[in-house]
Amino acid sequence: MPNRRQLIAGAGTAVMSALLPGGAHAGRATDNALLPKLTDGRYWRIGYAETMPYGNYAGTLASIVKGLDALSWLNGAARMPYDAGQSDSGALWRWLSARDLGPRIRFVADGWYGGLDQASAEPILQRLEGGGDIDLMIVMGTIAGRKLALDRHAVPTLVFSTTNAVAAGIVAAAEQSGRNHVWAHVDPQRYHRQIRIFHETFGFRRLGIAYENSTAGRAIASIADIEAMAGQLGFELVARHVQAPAGSDDQERYYADLATAWSDLSRQVDAMYITFGRWSLERFPPLVRIFQERGIPTFSQLGPEEVAQGALMSVARSDFDGIGQFGASVIARLANGERLAEMRQIYFDTPTIAWNLAVANRMGYRPAMSALLAADNIYTSLGAMP
Repeated sequence: MPNRRQLIAGAGTAVMSALLPGGAHAGRATDNALLPKLTDGRYWRIGYAETMPYGNYAGTLASIVKGLDALSWLNGAARMPYDAGQSDSGALWRWLSARDLGPRIRFVADGWYGGLDQASAEPILQRLEGGGDIDLMIVMGTIAGRKLALDRHAVPTLVFSTTNAVAAGIVAAAEQSGRNHVWAHVDPQRYHRQIRIFHETFGFRRLGIAYENSTAGRAIASIADIEAMAGQLGFELVARHVQAPAGSDDQERYYADLATAWSDLSRQVDAMYITFGRWSLERFPPLVRIFQERGIPTFSQLGPEEVAQGALMSVARSDFDGIGQFGASVIARLANGERLAEMRQIYFDTPTIAWNLAVANRMGYRPAMSALLAADNIYTSLGAMP
């Protein structure tokens, strides 16, 4: 009898099978090439940078550390102060950098950088250009990846949790980066799967999206993937453009423009795909409320964090173990002398569905029982509504 993770809400397993090309899902590594080969006492000094506080970033980092522990590159990861769902990677980093986790890896105490969605990356780039105290950067998020995966420095830079690393210009191709100091995790079909599941569930004809209409904004929202699916599935895209905040003092203007764009879209579409944005989770519930009131189903591109705060549904990871093992294997191969330019970048694990039943109730919508059986994340509140 199939378990919950073998059932996919609204679309069924046949839809997901068609979206998961054979061989693209990396398995658990047991290759001896991943075991430590360093014999000269050298250790790798690791730094970290992220776009903003986000649960996927902290979860991915913690799982990479656990993966390195499993491969004997460090020890003691089981004692990490990490709780599922936490968004604070800084506290995790402070713990990692304060401890002796073995002779092969050091987490540099002052090598953690956050807030690159608004902060300049120039101090980090100057540090990497100077060389000498960081041997490897772990980077989380599209914006941080775009700012740090540059040819100004030669420090190996691994980028995770991007919307589309190829479209964002972080790497030139999905299979391999072709650059000796840059690598990025790629899941080329991630947003194709999201939209196909959303469309199979609701059969919408007019899908709303709002994003910044710039090269960076289109890449961050993965607009090319959304447009491709509109062509394949035969629905119309209704777009509104909202300029991203230039800084913290421009944030309120952004919220006002976004509220106007979403209110306008709520009158014109029969479904809304909420692309990655620059709002805080605390500000999300009142923004998304307009769609609830008008019975418009919403799908969060970001993930279950926004479902918990008022989006109707999204695709979620059951855990971060798979991507953590994949990332750890890349670090192990790099440390053992392999070239980043030639390493595989594609990895995905089987997604699950996140639903918010309080939102569904407010809309007057009842998800099918098969959809709820497929869900690993079910929320029952509307978030922090004013």
